[in-house]
Amino acid sequence: MILSRIEPVVDPQLPREQAGFRRGRSTVDQVTLLTQDIEDSFQAKEKVGVVLLDLTAAYDTVWHRGLHLKLLRTIPDRHMVKFIMEMLSNRSFILRTSDGQRSRLRRLRNGVPQGSVLSPLLFNIYIHDLPETTSRQYGYVDDLAIMLRRTTWSAVEQGLNQDMSILAAYLRKWRLQLSTGKTVSAAYHLCNGEAKRELSVSVDNKRLEHQLAPKYLGVRLDRTLSYKRHLEEVRAKVTARVSLIRRLAGTTWGASARTLRISTQALVFSAAEYCAPVWSRSPHVKK
Repeated sequence: MILSRIEPVVDPQLPREQAGFRRGRSTVDQVTLLTQDIEDSFQAKEKVGVVLLDLTAAYDTVWHRGLHLKLLRTIPDRHMVKFIMEMLSNRSFILRTSDGQRSRLRRLRNGVPQGSVLSPLLFNIYIHDLPETTSRQYGYVDDLAIMLRRTTWSAVEQGLNQDMSILAAYLRKWRLQLSTGKTVSAAYHLCNGEAKRELSVSVDNKRLEHQLAPKYLGVRLDRTLSYKRHLEEVRAKVTARVSLIRRLAGTTWGASARTLRISTQALVFSAAEYCAPVWSRSPHVKK
């Protein structure tokens, strides 16, 4: 009920770069946008640098006072804002061990509830004012990425370092934690002579790990966007799930045809077809 009332008000105020849990948007859209921009750079003979940001326990670290301020800026109905904040602030938990012992009652002073249909929208509101960067931004709730294309690697590295400084300062201000150990950089180009080139991008004087084929929203993106490694991983996953389905089949003792069909659609087809518009033109598809 709350979501249906505030979503029409909030959604137009969210940046177009943020696609998470918005009507008509999906992870496929964001992966398609990023890969299309990279392919455009190939045509222009440019070099591309990407940074995939990882936020530590993003939902759990939302600062309530900061969220309250941003709700007041985006939702005109003050009574609704008050209701949402009361809902978030009156949460507590108790830990219970296997031998029956219980901890003291503790109140949650930060965060939005995991699994709530309202939490993705609240998080979108919380980061809707991400500062502009020279790099293009791509967001799906807390899965954030930036991409910069330039004619030289030095220009790419300089731009990414500047933009990461801007974003890191913003995250610190609003008490979100950037995991420098899981935030990674990647380079995209068609020059085989520089196949193992690594970008030098740092945050708080700590160099980010460079990966040759990082995963963004479930898709492995290698340097030339051949998707070879991604398709190998998909094939292994699908093979394992098909084997599982076969174990459930049997003329006298197995699951019903309807159950097998539903299981196949849920477990096999979903994995095999995920982001197919992105990798369908890969020369490795038939392997």
